[in-house]
Amino acid sequence: MTVEEIQKRLAVFLILLLVMTSILSLRLVGLQLVNGEKYEKLSVGNKLRVIPLQAPRGDILDRNLQPLASSRPAFSVSIMLLNPNDALESAKKLGAIIGKDPGELVRKVQEGLKLRPFDSVKVASDISPEIHTQIAEMLDELPGVVIEAEPIRYYPQGSLAAHVLGYVHEISQEQLSKPQFQSYKPGDLVGQFGLEASYESVLRGTNGGKQVEVDATGHPRSILGRTEPIPGQTILTTIDSRIQKVAEEALTEQMKRLRESPGRPFPNAKSGAVVVLDVRTGAVLALVSLPSFDPNEFARGISAAKFNELQSQNAFVDRAISLAYPPGSTFKMVTAVAALEEKKVAKDETVYDPGYHPAVPSLHCWGASGHGAVNLVRAIKESCNVFFYEMGRRLGLDAIAKYAARFGLGKQTGVDLYGEATGLLPTTSWKKSVYHEDVLMAENMMAGMGQTFHLYTPIQLANYIATLATGVRHKPFLVQKVIAPDGKIVEEKVPVVEDNLGDIKPETLELVRKGMLEVTKPGGTAAGVFAGLPIDVAGKTGTAENSLGDNHAWFVGYAPFQNPEIAVCVLIEQGGHGSSAAAPVARKIFEAYFISGGAN
Repeated sequence: MTVEEIQKRLAVFLILLLVMTSILSLRLVGLQLVNGEKYEKLSVGNKLRVIPLQAPRGDILDRNLQPLASSRPAFSVSIMLLNPNDALESAKKLGAIIGKDPGELVRKVQEGLKLRPFDSVKVASDISPEIHTQIAEMLDELPGVVIEAEPIRYYPQGSLAAHVLGYVHEISQEQLSKPQFQSYKPGDLVGQFGLEASYESVLRGTNGGKQVEVDATGHPRSILGRTEPIPGQTILTTIDSRIQKVAEEALTEQMKRLRESPGRPFPNAKSGAVVVLDVRTGAVLALVSLPSFDPNEFARGISAAKFNELQSQNAFVDRAISLAYPPGSTFKMVTAVAALEEKKVAKDETVYDPGYHPAVPSLHCWGASGHGAVNLVRAIKESCNVFFYEMGRRLGLDAIAKYAARFGLGKQTGVDLYGEATGLLPTTSWKKSVYHEDVLMAENMMAGMGQTFHLYTPIQLANYIATLATGVRHKPFLVQKVIAPDGKIVEEKVPVVEDNLGDIKPETLELVRKGMLEVTKPGGTAAGVFAGLPIDVAGKTGTAENSLGDNHAWFVGYAPFQNPEIAVCVLIEQGGHGSSAAAPVARKIFEAYFISGGAN
């Protein structure tokens, strides 16, 4: 090779070297001068992480400051999304340790990587000491896994008032897409039912956080900063846990007794509801729906099998506010008020009951031989169907509906829970629009005694009785105060009057109330149940026809008769007769309120 050829090759090599050096220099300038700040942040981001600190939810207290829902310390497990592959691998391994489907944990991590790639994902709450120890010993094999102390929702009285309280559960993907949950992330707990849901924004506190330095495996090594969480606000409810417990136990025992009766059993008497209202304010003292559930199971992480079991029992349905039923004879006081006010009957007028209505002989009284000549008070006392068939014939559907609406029937009461049903208050226009036909005479007659189309919730019937007792219809409510973490009252509810029956003649209400008092006296349909009770109860039994099985059993009433304090509504689905099935539950509630422990 000649000298000239060697010089040419060296020149080419030097040119290539110069080009490469120039490219590297430009790259270094870009890294250090142009994008230096950006890459410095990324570098710091690789070693710094913010771990959220969960704020305790506010307590839920009964009217006597007894805790219904609180928080307790526990440990949770999260995966930091430092390295996607490591995070996914850790999720697979954790599944076997904590007893969850690894695929479910992987999906959580994948969703977290999409939404918050530099954050963490909670995969388990309230782990046992054994699982805590096992994970701690395996941390070197679980990159990004962090065990943190956090407050867990706790219901110290178990299933008591479950449908009032509701429960908290991991937020769903559907909820995450809604505007009110923009600050939430996968794995967060949120109120899903009851007061936990309707007062979510009040009960949920403000999360804190701590900035930590992590090593290459994503495990925290030192804490660089900390912001303390702010607890949620406390809500003071109107619930009296003692009355609530009595009502739940009495209803449970009575349904069991009905199912196991050696004489005439009612095998499907498995569901029911109770509502107890303070007639002076509308405060809800007890609200029961059975079957029920233990909200602690959701806070701990309910299994799919247990959830499906509860769902198959319709345990999540709040029968007190969310289901509407035919009211049967408990509706007869509405018809009585309407008949008196519309001058369709005089207070001393009698209607003869031979056991059926002469105009429509197929409409029978519950007593085969009838009640003979009955006036309005006796018709309520003995629940004479024929008397109220006749009042329905004289009034018609619309006149009945006019007065039923005054008592709040056929519309939501406005109680502060989600999922309240409207019920159905039938009118001639409603019948025409739905069935495209006029109201039949027999339908008017049956409407007078609470059958044919009428559908109302237990809380509506309780509020109707409270209104009848006082002449004032209040809006039922469950929360009386909202209290800040420092003890200051943020909000205090005052009773809300929805209607005043001042335009209804006092003598009308007095006559109807007298009939209700006679129901619990000798000769009345609930006389045997209330015999010996040292307070006067005004009540009404109801046996509502049910095309799907045995009749539904009702009792509604208030006490004391002269100076009313509480109204009670009891429903037992497919329980048979109101007098023998529902009234005994109501008696125990009246005893508990007025005698056993005294009124609170």
